[in-house]
Amino acid sequence: MKTTNILSVAIFPTISFSLFGQEQPPKTIKKISIHDFYIQTGMFLERNTNATVTDFKTLASQSVLLSNNLTDFSSSSGVFSVTGNTMFSAMLGLQFSDKQKTSLKTNPLLRLGISYFSGTALTGSLYKEDRKRYDTLTSTQTGQTIYMDSVTTESYGMNYSYEQLRIDGSFIFRTNPSARWTIYSGIGVTAGISINAQTDIYHSIDKHTEQANNGNYSSYSYTGMETFDREKIRNKTNFGISSYIPLGIDLRIGNKKEFWKRLHLFYELKPGINITSITELRTITNATLQHGLGLRVSWD
Repeated sequence: MKTTNILSVAIFPTISFSLFGQEQPPKTIKKISIHDFYIQTGMFLERNTNATVTDFKTLASQSVLLSNNLTDFSSSSGVFSVTGNTMFSAMLGLQFSDKQKTSLKTNPLLRLGISYFSGTALTGSLYKEDRKRYDTLTSTQTGQTIYMDSVTTESYGMNYSYEQLRIDGSFIFRTNPSARWTIYSGIGVTAGISINAQTDIYHSIDKHTEQANNGNYSSYSYTGMETFDREKIRNKTNFGISSYIPLGIDLRIGNKKEFWKRLHLFYELKPGINITSITELRTITNATLQHGLGLRVSWD
């Protein structure tokens, strides 16, 4: 009995030292982990493509206004135009682990989510001016002649606009994310369909008077709008894809309290190219610019 006790006392420390003295294997983590939540709102600016009356007659085949006689009208196509509308996005930020699956890599960060925006892909306009002289005034002192003209301007405005819901994904490369201020850039793509596409046709007739002296019109008097008509025609669902370059700056709200350390404000600029496949017509490619403020919530 004494011999057994002595052996137990002698062997146990050796076994204990051997077990506790070994290095524990590093804890592994998931290959992809959700790290952030982003929400952003701002403006979606799109350079519009000028379309012909024939294009709009195709988009709005049942239009009453476009069935009028338009042979004497001139087109203002070629004029550079940009429209701006609201945009909104909500995304998750995903980080990747290293090869050993022991820690998360700072870059790249994958953002995945949805975006909503509205835009105007096509615009067009027609106008016609009718000028009539209704009075001639001659000064008794100087002999100078002043002509009074009545001018009627008739115009048509045409727009093809849409609202779209898209899947949005981007790879982001950041400076030190632990710092108070962070700047980032990367590349992103979106793809989706319209939830509302429509063609708007506007028709107006305006009148004003002009005073001419030696061929130069020196004064203008607006007498009012005689006619204003509008048609709104629903179009088929369109499809769109885009690519963009996110350029952003991020500010951590606080550095001490845990709650504020997790909250970030950011401003992001997204120049890009938007491609819209219009079912009734053709595919349109326009330059775009998105920008806005956002809130990021970080898990770390």
